Amino acid sequence: MELEAGYVDWRGNAVDGNKHGGIKATLLYVLVMLRSCPSSANFSLVAYFHGTLHLDIVTSSAVITYLVGAVSFFAALMNFISSAYIQRTTAIFVFGPTVVLGYMLLALQAHLPSLHPLDCEINKEPNNCEPAEGWQLTLLYLSLSVFAIGEGCMRSCIPLLGGDQYSNDDMKKSQLKGRFLIWLKFANSLGALIGLVFLVWIENNLGWATGFMISALIVLVGLFVAACGLPFYRTVRPNGCHVTRILQDVMTSSKKRQAAIADDIELQETSTAECVDGHDKSDSRIIRTTQVEEETNGIILMFPIFISCLLIYLPFTLLMTLTIQVGSTMDGRIGEIKISSASLIAIPTAFHMLMRPCYRRILIPLLKRFTGHTHGITPLQRIGAGSACGIAAACVATLVETRRLTAAEQHGLTSTGAAVPMSVFGLVIQFFLLSIMDIASFSGLIEFIKSESSPQMELIAPAVQSILSGIAAWLACAFIQLINRVTRHGDNVRGWLDGADFNRTRLDRFFLLLAAFELVALINYAFWARRYANKQHSSA
Repeated sequence: MELEAGYVDWRGNAVDGNKHGGIKATLLYVLVMLRSCPSSANFSLVAYFHGTLHLDIVTSSAVITYLVGAVSFFAALMNFISSAYIQRTTAIFVFGPTVVLGYMLLALQAHLPSLHPLDCEINKEPNNCEPAEGWQLTLLYLSLSVFAIGEGCMRSCIPLLGGDQYSNDDMKKSQLKGRFLIWLKFANSLGALIGLVFLVWIENNLGWATGFMISALIVLVGLFVAACGLPFYRTVRPNGCHVTRILQDVMTSSKKRQAAIADDIELQETSTAECVDGHDKSDSRIIRTTQVEEETNGIILMFPIFISCLLIYLPFTLLMTLTIQVGSTMDGRIGEIKISSASLIAIPTAFHMLMRPCYRRILIPLLKRFTGHTHGITPLQRIGAGSACGIAAACVATLVETRRLTAAEQHGLTSTGAAVPMSVFGLVIQFFLLSIMDIASFSGLIEFIKSESSPQMELIAPAVQSILSGIAAWLACAFIQLINRVTRHGDNVRGWLDGADFNRTRLDRFFLLLAAFELVALINYAFWARRYANKQHSSA
């Protein structure tokens, strides 16, 4: 029996290296794929808010940004909890089922007429549809909150649990871990592709209640399959929150630090009787203090980068949700088939699935020849490239929306809210650019933290990114409401995004404002990124 230190099974017992971990973790692929299937279609919820609950443009966008922020917040929270206090298997199978409960509550609201407003074609009669209110909105927010807990938990804990199945001590196992995580990303993308194509079609053609129930069933099956591997999983033993120690160090005054150092000096001068196993207690205490202080200083140096990334992330959710909403007013027909605007995200998703091996085997070695960097470009450069794609996406969205509003005016559709005779496939380019921004900027920050932090701090890199993206989503919720209020200019003047009729909005101006905001955010980020790189170069 080959015992491995630092790892336990789901019961908390020591693990056998021959029985636990390794290839048996492939059951997690099923859970990742089945979880990603309905999760990828979550942005299409904005169509449910607008079309079924009759929420106006600003409120629909605010609710979806609230959901994105809540999922990110709980992902960060579960990352801390599962590393410090409870096992990852416990977190997944205790909190994961709340996703199923959230979908079932949404299905209940979509099915029972008393829990949602009377049916009404909001795109044809935007002024005659009664919006959800009171208990209907309460149930909606309850459903989304319950869903966010489980979704955030699985989003953060599944990759960590998968990584626990392979040890970093052995080179062969470390390579297997890298391959496992690559295939985990592939399973995630495959599930997203299936959800964007088939599940979105079901929601738009068979009804939202049916779509939500199928989503609940899919996640339930994924959890059941993953649970079959419980006897074979292993997980790192929870060892307390490393971030807490850093925060305590930040809050400690310089006077107390000096007192602690004085105590250590006094302890060193007393005698050698306090040595344990050949190591002096004072030396170990000084080393631990120094390590925590170094990590704290590193976080402080990276803090401007974090704030800059927060500003970069803010327009992303708004661009995505508003693009999906405006796509509902465009022509999505291909012959007899009608394509939802949310399903267009499947095109860049499929492209990235095909290009990922090419990027890893061709583009990275090619870039490495010019830059000399192991990964082709640095994580800071990846974040900047993602932000540049965000600017391009906002500019393209401005041009497409200007053309759409012109077509609506030419066909006399500004007061009817009817669909504009313009193909929805005109939105593909901005979806493509937004998907690149998602992959480059969001994952770039994680790689940046991992490359600049100690091994203990690497585990919290996804949590930091989740916190920043969650705060950015909640700020986006306030941002869209503020801009709409500021642009009213009085009682009789409509704001840019007032009402539920997209043909009467000034969404083109709002997209242009987002492009300007992203540009300013990129300039600010470039300043702090260059300053950070220069400091690291000078210290080296």
